[in-house]
Amino acid sequence: MTSLKALACALICSVGAHSIAFAAEVLPKQVRDKIKGELVWHDASGGATTRARDETTNKDFAGETGITIKSDFNADTTKFFAAEDSGAQIPWSLIEFPTKGDFIRARDAGYVEKLDPSIVDFSKLDKDAHDDYGVDVMRYGIVLTYNTQKFSEANAPTSLRDLYDLSKFPGKRCMFKYPQFGAVLESALLADGISREKLYPLDLDKAFAKLDSIKSSILWWSNGDDAIRLLSSGECSIGVAWSGRVYNAVKNDKAPLAIAWQDSLYSSAVYAVPKGAPNAVAGQAMIAHFIADTEGQKALVKQITYATGIADLAPADYGEDVAAWIVAGDNAKKAILENADYYAKNLPDVVDRFNRWVALN
Repeated sequence: MTSLKALACALICSVGAHSIAFAAEVLPKQVRDKIKGELVWHDASGGATTRARDETTNKDFAGETGITIKSDFNADTTKFFAAEDSGAQIPWSLIEFPTKGDFIRARDAGYVEKLDPSIVDFSKLDKDAHDDYGVDVMRYGIVLTYNTQKFSEANAPTSLRDLYDLSKFPGKRCMFKYPQFGAVLESALLADGISREKLYPLDLDKAFAKLDSIKSSILWWSNGDDAIRLLSSGECSIGVAWSGRVYNAVKNDKAPLAIAWQDSLYSSAVYAVPKGAPNAVAGQAMIAHFIADTEGQKALVKQITYATGIADLAPADYGEDVAAWIVAGDNAKKAILENADYYAKNLPDVVDRFNRWVALN
């Protein structure tokens, strides 16, 4: 089989232990003693999210274990599934699935290793934040985002449904060029009058018909940094972006952006260890460290506002300034949880139809 080792060289960023100040140790000695060498991980986020991890939790893990971490950015899981399907050599010790649906597909296909509870301490997690094969991490909002220089506070959009009101909210719409974890199809159905409770299974005929009504106003983005650039510059007046990316741009760059949680979506990434992973014990240990490093978690969320279900951390622990940006409390009640089971069963067909629609429009 063709080796995929070359993938590990694509878009690589390294966290070298030799340049890192040591944080407080959080792993048991018997786990820490097992870790050595290099860890390449399949990074589904990139950009500001990975920079935040490299400065917080990844830095802490490398500092405690002496391991070198390398990030191989892939915006979706196409390469991962192709490698596992073909039986090719796997270059990743850890994979970040961008959604729970992607993880379920992989788990049910036998493409991820069972996590070792002697390494990964599940008691540190909320009860609904893991199963035997993966850990939910970094819950994120898929939120309506708008340029505050285009709309005053009094006239601002308040719901994801407003994305389709071209007369009240004129201008280009920025949308993710992928049907999952970007609310493209869900927003269309909500704007067409489908209730939140009946959103899934998605009525694709209705969704694409509604998308037809705004297709000339759509500007597509392919990564979170592009979404922020298009919205901040005013090329798009309104669109969908990931909540932590918006927060990061507002906080660090004073970007003229705001969000609305009403009828937006949310999901979470999942950390797992690929079947056949090299240095799999390091992958398991990186998961264990991520959920045990509470100080690193607080520092991470202050940069990117994607909180994990850590049992010892409450929303207030991250600070008042991030409360409006994390998926918790009223924000979670206003938003809609993306249906992981639907996408696990239907994603290939949904992607195929979406790509055909984009090609024709």
